[in-house]
Amino acid sequence: MSTCNLDRPQFAHSSISLRKPYVLSTPEIVPSICVPAPINQYLREYQRDGIKFLYSQYSKGVGGLLCDDMGLGKTVQVIAFICAILCKTCTKIDVFLTGPKLVVSKSAVLVICPCSVIYNWVSEIETWSHLKTGVYHRNKKDEILDKVSRGRLDVVLTTLETAKLKVEELNSIPWLAVFVDEVHALKNPKSQVTEALLQLKCQIRFGLTGTALQNRLSELWCILNWIHPGCLGAWHEFQFIYERPLLQGQKFDCTRRELATAKEKQQQLSQLLSDWMIRRTKELIADQLPKKEEFVVFCPVTKLQGNIYSTILETDEMVNFVEAHQPCWCNSGLSKLNCCDKHCSSGLLSVQGIYLSLLLKCSNHIGLLLPSFFASDKQNEKAYQICKQVFSHYPEFLEMSIDASFLTLADPTYCGKMQILSKLLSHFHLESSKVIIFSESVRLLNILENYMVCRSYTYCRLDGSMRVEDRGAVVSKFNSDPSLFVFLISKKCGGVGLNITGANRVIIFDPSWNPANDLQAEDRAFRIGQRQNVEVYRLISEGTIEEILYLRQIYKQQLANTAIEGSNERRYFTGVDGDSDNKGEIFGVLNLFQPLRSGASLTENVLKRFDQGMKMRC
Repeated sequence: MSTCNLDRPQFAHSSISLRKPYVLSTPEIVPSICVPAPINQYLREYQRDGIKFLYSQYSKGVGGLLCDDMGLGKTVQVIAFICAILCKTCTKIDVFLTGPKLVVSKSAVLVICPCSVIYNWVSEIETWSHLKTGVYHRNKKDEILDKVSRGRLDVVLTTLETAKLKVEELNSIPWLAVFVDEVHALKNPKSQVTEALLQLKCQIRFGLTGTALQNRLSELWCILNWIHPGCLGAWHEFQFIYERPLLQGQKFDCTRRELATAKEKQQQLSQLLSDWMIRRTKELIADQLPKKEEFVVFCPVTKLQGNIYSTILETDEMVNFVEAHQPCWCNSGLSKLNCCDKHCSSGLLSVQGIYLSLLLKCSNHIGLLLPSFFASDKQNEKAYQICKQVFSHYPEFLEMSIDASFLTLADPTYCGKMQILSKLLSHFHLESSKVIIFSESVRLLNILENYMVCRSYTYCRLDGSMRVEDRGAVVSKFNSDPSLFVFLISKKCGGVGLNITGANRVIIFDPSWNPANDLQAEDRAFRIGQRQNVEVYRLISEGTIEEILYLRQIYKQQLANTAIEGSNERRYFTGVDGDSDNKGEIFGVLNLFQPLRSGASLTENVLKRFDQGMKMRC
C-alpha cells in the first residue's frame, strides 16, 4: 500500500494550494505546531485565518467564538486545529503509531454538538484525518472515558443533552479544549444546559455558530460569558453600556443624539468582540457559489380561514384578555392587568400562549385546529374546547374532515398558503427542479404529505421520528435520485447540519420566531457544492399574526447586523424590543392580537413610511 493511499483527506479534485504544512506557532516553539500538509493543501485562506485565531486563543489559555456563516467550513477548521495541537500528520504515520504499546495521545479534545449532527462530525473527522474518535453517547460511555484516560482517543464527541447530564463524569478528564457546536444553544443563562456546561473545568472553551445573536443581545453576552466568564463584563453593565443605546438607535424616529450614541457604542462593541470572536460571511466565497434569490410571498387567507381567525379573536376569553391589556382607566400609564384589575390576572395569564398557538395554526392551515390533533393534557384540553366552539360555526368543514380527512386536508381550497404552494410546485415540477419544504410543525408535514400523495408527487420526509443514524441515508438518496421531487423536513430536526445540495428550490412554509432557524434551513441547499441557482420562497399569511412575526424577524436580523457586523441598517420600526413604554407597531400583546387586516398590509405601511421618511431627510 502506497503512502498517498493513507493520506487524509483524499479528494477526486485537485488541491487548491501547495502541499506543505501551515505553521501556527512562533519560531521558538520546537517542534512547530502545524496544520498537516495533506489538510492544508485543501484549505482556503480564510480557513487558515480561522485556524490561526483558534491557535492564538489556545496559546493564551483562553477560548473564543468561531462565528463564520453557515457553509464556510467551521468543522474543517476545528479538525485542522485539533490535528495541529496533537501533532498529527494525516499520513500513514498517524495510522501506524497507534495501538496498546505505541504512542498514546497526550490528551483529548471534547466536542459537544446537537444530536442531529454528531454522526456528521464522525464522518468529517474520518474524511479529513486519522484522529481516533469516540462517541460518548448512549451505551459504552464508561468505556469511552477509560480509553481517553489511557490516551487511546484524540477526540470525544457527545451531545448537548448527554453533556448536561454527565458534567461530573466529563470533568474527570483533563481536556485540552472543549468545543460546542451550535453554541447558540447556550444563549439562555438560566437554561439547564447553560448552567451545566458552565461547570466544565476546562477553561479553554470554543464555540461554533453562524448565528451568535438570534433574538437579542443578551444571547451574545451569554455565549461569550460561557466561553470566558466576565469577558464582556456583568450582564447589567453590558445592558446599560451597549444594549440600551443600540436599541434606541435602531428606532425609525430616534433622535440625532440617540443615533450618534448608538454608532459610538457600536464601534466600541465591535472592538471588544474582536478580542473574542472571528466572523466571516459568504461574501468570501461568492465567486464559488451560484446565485441565490429570496422571495417573500404574502398569501391571502381564504374566506374560511379569515372567518375562523376572526372567530378566535371574538371569543369572550380573548376579548377579555385584550381588554385587560388596554391602558387602565385611572390614567396610571399601566395596563388594567397590571393596575386596577390586577386581582383578575390569574385566569388570564395562561390565555396568551393558547390563543397565540391557535392563531398561528389558523394562519398556516385550519386543519391544524381540528380537535383530533390535540393531546389530552390540561392546556390542550382548553384548546380543544376553544376549537369546538370555533368549528361549531363551520360544521361543513368539520363534517368533511371526519368523513374524508385525507382528501379534505390535502385540498388547497381551505388554505391560502396551500393555493400558492400548489402553483409553485406545478411550476417547479415542469422545470424539473427539486424542492425542500420546511415547516415548524410535524402535523403540518402530515398535511403536506397528504397533498403530495394526492398529486402523485414523489417525495421523502425527515422529522424527529427518524433515527439520527438513518438521516444521512435519506439525504443522500434525495441528493442522488433525480426522480425524487420534494423533501419534507421538520426545521427542528433538519434545519442544521444537513447538506442537501440536490435541491435548488427551498420553501419556508411557516416562519419561525427565531430568524436564524429559517436562515439555517435555507442554507441546507445554498452552500459549497451547490451547482444550481437557488430560489428561496417564504410563505407569509397576509394580515395575520405571521406578518408581525416576519417583521420581528427583520428587526432581529438588523440588530444582529448592527452589533456583530457593525453595519448601518435601515430603521423601519418605531418600537423597541423589551421597552414596555415603546412597543410601536410590532411589539406587545395588542399588536399580536390585532383583528385580521384588510387592504394595505402592515409591511406595506411600514415600507411606505420609511420611503416618506427618507424623502424628508433628503
